[in-house]
Amino acid sequence: MRAVRVYEFDLNVPMQVDEVDDPRPEAGEILVKVGAAGLNPSDIATRTGKHPFSKFLTPPYIPGNEASGEIVELGEGVEDFEKGQKVFGGTMGGAYAEIVRMKASGVIPLPDGFSYGQGAGIRISLLTSWNALVLKANVQPGETVLVQGGAGGVGMTTIQLAKHLGCRVFATVSTDEKADYCRKLGADEVINYKEEDFVERCKQLTDDKGLDAIVELVACDNFDKDMDAIRIGGRILLIGTGTGKGPMTQFRVPAAMVKDAHIMGMSGLNLGPQVPGMVRDLTPLLNDGVFDIHVEREFSIDESNEAHQFVLGGKFFGKIVVVP
Repeated sequence: MRAVRVYEFDLNVPMQVDEVDDPRPEAGEILVKVGAAGLNPSDIATRTGKHPFSKFLTPPYIPGNEASGEIVELGEGVEDFEKGQKVFGGTMGGAYAEIVRMKASGVIPLPDGFSYGQGAGIRISLLTSWNALVLKANVQPGETVLVQGGAGGVGMTTIQLAKHLGCRVFATVSTDEKADYCRKLGADEVINYKEEDFVERCKQLTDDKGLDAIVELVACDNFDKDMDAIRIGGRILLIGTGTGKGPMTQFRVPAAMVKDAHIMGMSGLNLGPQVPGMVRDLTPLLNDGVFDIHVEREFSIDESNEAHQFVLGGKFFGKIVVVP
């Protein structure tokens, strides 16, 4: 099969498309003919060698942690799926390829009406949003949630999930076009951080009470200021440093102390046994049309380097995917 491979932990070294052996499913795994692979900022961060996931990889490796497509083979012990079925799911690398293997426990049937491109943009975004809002922050109806970077893939699903959970939702963006997009997703208030200070605006919108929770996708830019935006006892969910940023930042320890801040780091690497339960809870919402998954652009695997540069440029809404 054809697959993209990373040969060095260095963004200046281009990825290459190679002919490699087809993967084989082990017990409890599924082999999927890839219709589309989701491109996530973590794919780019991993290529730097500084991401936590980098230590599990040895170049040359095939990037990509989520995909959608058609089942072509079932591993031993897999009973709830069949060949030819359309599915989406996650994998520990290997998605930028014509065929990928996945653990059956994390695979979900692709709902009717969803394209392969949309399916490739669901799993990581939605599981991250659910982990942040439900498992970590335990948000309640009526609480106020700020999504930092609302127009990206995770921002997109976080806004929609927070609204579904009954929250009042704010989002930060960098352009008027992204602001309009977030409003269509359900954001009650949108803040262009290039034109106004998000802390002051959040204080105005909450009558100086502060935010209940912040879903932080751009921590290297915002983490210190987040302390001023939350209420006493507020929660900050650390999801990302920002595309192409990091990994270091600074914050005022006294500010966190004064606010009794609950600062929670997150990584999909730690979800493990929680994934089947999350899949079970999210599947009805997908089937009921709760989420609109917007795919901004599809790149071929031959254009994977261009796709990464496009994401680093930040001028897109929703999800970017790579197709064989």
